[in-house]
Amino acid sequence: MKVSFVTFGCKVNQYEEELMKQLVENAGHTVVKPCEADVVVFNSCAVTGEAIRKLKQKIRHVRRENPDARLMVVGCAVDFDPQELEDVEINLLAGNSLKRKIVELLNAVPFEGIKFEKDLSCEDFVRESLLKRLRNRTRGMVKVEDGCDGYCTYCAVRLARGNRVRSKPVGLVIEEIRKLVDSGHREIVIVGVNLGRYGVDMGLKLSDLLKVVEKMEGDFRVRLSSLNPDDIDEELLDVIREKRFCRHLHISLQSASNSVLSLMRRRYRVERFWEIFERLRKFDPLYSFSFDIMVGFPGESESDFLESVELVRRVKPVRVHVFRFSPRRGTPACDMRPQISGAVKKERARHLKEISLVAMHEYLLKHDGVKRRVLVEKVSNGLSSGYDEYYIHNVLNGSREEGEFVECFAVSVMRGEEATLSSVPISGWKVG
Repeated sequence: MKVSFVTFGCKVNQYEEELMKQLVENAGHTVVKPCEADVVVFNSCAVTGEAIRKLKQKIRHVRRENPDARLMVVGCAVDFDPQELEDVEINLLAGNSLKRKIVELLNAVPFEGIKFEKDLSCEDFVRESLLKRLRNRTRGMVKVEDGCDGYCTYCAVRLARGNRVRSKPVGLVIEEIRKLVDSGHREIVIVGVNLGRYGVDMGLKLSDLLKVVEKMEGDFRVRLSSLNPDDIDEELLDVIREKRFCRHLHISLQSASNSVLSLMRRRYRVERFWEIFERLRKFDPLYSFSFDIMVGFPGESESDFLESVELVRRVKPVRVHVFRFSPRRGTPACDMRPQISGAVKKERARHLKEISLVAMHEYLLKHDGVKRRVLVEKVSNGLSSGYDEYYIHNVLNGSREEGEFVECFAVSVMRGEEATLSSVPISGWKVG
């Protein structure tokens, strides 16, 4: 068969898309564009109503573009609430636990009208491993954890992924990283549904895994996906300051108001973030942060919102993912009052994005003349580009090799919505 994949959502979904592609190709099928496919697999996200809207919009687009294709939706949208997809034409639905059985799904007979039930107790994840080199030849993702034992009032993720943490054994993680590094990947991104809870089911902590990763041989660096402030303890702060790890953290902050964090049932207060911030900026005054921040949570006052604005102004993060609260059926926040109007949520999101852009450019100005190590990921029209250890995109004159580390200096800030610097390679200096 000719099979296409369309993925929405987080880095865990991106990892699972790659796993499905490799399983499909290993079984003799071919991965193609949606317009050419016999079967199109939509790897779904359910974290917000907007994610569902975009999914359905894409399904309708593909149906018009390729009316003969069979359409399959897998993942969180199915596990969370398949009824949300009743108004689009889909041939087959399957939950997250069946992604690793994608070949069996493709061969299901009859394909029409089949609906697979979700299985949130599935243990197959802890044995899954990528089969070969990733299509992205420079950055490789390794999923180490699934499930979330949190109880945030707004969150659909634990309803879709399960409320029990399942961690991949340390040995298998190291084996998977070694495979990627040996095949040429120079940056490894460690991902999980709730990454900071890695190991709680095995009597371990994330820092225990990272200490082993830090001692691995090879010229590669490590980046972590999203972390909650309450999961960043002193041991973790110590290990991520080692040379192996990028000087950047993505924090799932959600709000800088303790009142709102309490309503959300988040397991930390904003003071914990400030402790982390002070520790890391003392270690490196340019240490980079990015955030997820929600606006318009039920009961969020204007002063609550302004606390998030002020935190962004002070921290100057490299990027902020601003999203509006979206009531998700089955979550406590869906019925909380008072709900914030759509117009207010839209205006708060617009304002915070505007402030975030200004703060980002102020942060980038501090990098003028600072030496950095850029991993070249793209070469085009005489320019090379890639990300440095601070998760800043750099553009360099001249053609370099993809997958090459280049030492350079930042010389100017490039305007735009992404943190980008124009940099100059140190004369004659090439690393890796």
